[in-house]
Amino acid sequence: MRAVPETVSPAVPEIAIDPTRLEVFRNYLAGVAEETWSAIKRCAYSLNIKERGDCSAAVFDQHGEMIALPNAGVPLHQGSMEGLVEEIVRRYPEETIQPGDIFITNDPYSGGATHTPDYCCVAPLFGDHGRIVAYVANVGHHADVGGRVACSQAADNESIFEEGVLIPPVRLCHAGEMIPEVFEIICHNSREPQDRRGDVAAHIASIRAGLRRLGQILESMGTERFLAYSAALLDYSERRMRSLLAALPDGRWEAEDYLDGDGVGSGPLRFGLVMIKEGGTLTLDWSDVPPQMKSSRNIPLKALRATCFAVIRSLLDPGMHLNGGVNRVVTYVAPPGSAVNPVHPAAVAERATPCQVLADITATCIGQMIPERAIAAMGAFQGWAFTGIDPRTGKTYANYESIAGGLGATTFSDGIDAVRGWPAGSMNPPIEAFEQDLPVIVRRYELRQDSGGAGRFRGGLGMRRDLEIRGHETRVVAYAMRQVVAPPGVHGGMPAPKARFVLNPGTPKEKALPVVFTNLPVDCGDVISCETPGGGGLGDPRQRPRELVERDLASGLIASESARRDYGYDPAATPTTQVSTAKESLR
Repeated sequence: MRAVPETVSPAVPEIAIDPTRLEVFRNYLAGVAEETWSAIKRCAYSLNIKERGDCSAAVFDQHGEMIALPNAGVPLHQGSMEGLVEEIVRRYPEETIQPGDIFITNDPYSGGATHTPDYCCVAPLFGDHGRIVAYVANVGHHADVGGRVACSQAADNESIFEEGVLIPPVRLCHAGEMIPEVFEIICHNSREPQDRRGDVAAHIASIRAGLRRLGQILESMGTERFLAYSAALLDYSERRMRSLLAALPDGRWEAEDYLDGDGVGSGPLRFGLVMIKEGGTLTLDWSDVPPQMKSSRNIPLKALRATCFAVIRSLLDPGMHLNGGVNRVVTYVAPPGSAVNPVHPAAVAERATPCQVLADITATCIGQMIPERAIAAMGAFQGWAFTGIDPRTGKTYANYESIAGGLGATTFSDGIDAVRGWPAGSMNPPIEAFEQDLPVIVRRYELRQDSGGAGRFRGGLGMRRDLEIRGHETRVVAYAMRQVVAPPGVHGGMPAPKARFVLNPGTPKEKALPVVFTNLPVDCGDVISCETPGGGGLGDPRQRPRELVERDLASGLIASESARRDYGYDPAATPTTQVSTAKESLR
């Protein structure tokens, strides 16, 4: 146990904050977060972290408030890291923590993680007199942490106990030494233990890299100045957001949208939001939502807050400092036992798919408050996981991917094609890496024609991705959204076409697959296809400039039929020579 100092530090005069130095300090901290994120991505073993970048990092002050986020990373992970640091501060008295201690958890109910595949690590940085002055944290989505299905996620999970091994906030390293028993428990419960060994080691290396860099900043500034500037950074962000809100009219705005269902048989589920702006404060009232579900589409409160934070930072203040000061001016109302604040032991593994709809609802309210910031709904990503025996190695494999949709149209531009929006931020996996790691062949990977909602500004396009299964005894698990309820448009824009899964498309064995499914058996040589939705459109499609319709036709983004039907444009009546309408490939 670390010895408690017998004397306290002498009183320190109040430190004046220089605005220029504060901005330099902010960028230093952002650099630490960026380097921590980069280190885990470079050091990771699994496809999901090293190629898709399904990981994040952050820096926190001694009280557990976030003081830096990188621009890279996954917005949902913010909630996981905030929860862990809060738990460490609450559970472990400062005098029981030593330099070199690293804590880990993946428990959504006792550790702060937002679902079990997210392993979160955090370590303290010590300053003068043995005081903790900051924490460095990271999180990585591990493809498989055990549980009833491969990759630990299935819509029909009924409790958290079906979603993999649960690690409460415990030490992974003590005084710089790894605790082998904790490490072995994590690896032993995965279908791919070798990946877990490499990824957990990457967590440790990343944390240590961040601590080294943060320690250099602390050494150059001194403990008292470091603490003073950390507090000033949070205070500045709070003042900036309060000032921004105060300049807007007070009011009350409402929005609603629907989940496709609970994933286990119910029909579309309505979620409503009331947003209230009073002076320099914002209240997001999520009382009008269903009770927690007997499925894994429940959304932990930390995930809800991280989702709303991503929308607020993008639409209210794109240049905001990414830290917890903003949280001081936003109040969340989320009744315990509801779908947005479930209580133990509710399942939460598939929380990311409904979070996409919650983000659209939040964006709709902000678009009502600030009309020039209106944006149509995004096309939700679709996900699937594969497990079986790899014929190349004879070993079990278990991995997954999420396939991007398109962003909704804005008041000034078309939506972006083939990206994951709002709470999600990981990348589409490269074909070469995917085929190397898994017994599959990517047969098609392209933009999906006509998948963006028509409008004055068109929604971004979704994708089509076809995989041929080359493994034996393969089972597939799928999780999805916007296959029943289409991404809506705004201000007269049209909704985007819905997503779908298809088995063996274009063959006599073609079969439409359910919205979600668990452990679907597929044979070697079968092709499974995913078509993701684009974003909704904004504005009357008939007001879209002709040159933009012609451009979309020439690029193959829309077909002649939709040009006539949606935009009132007849290519046959136009002298413009049409260029090839082959679909734009992403390969």
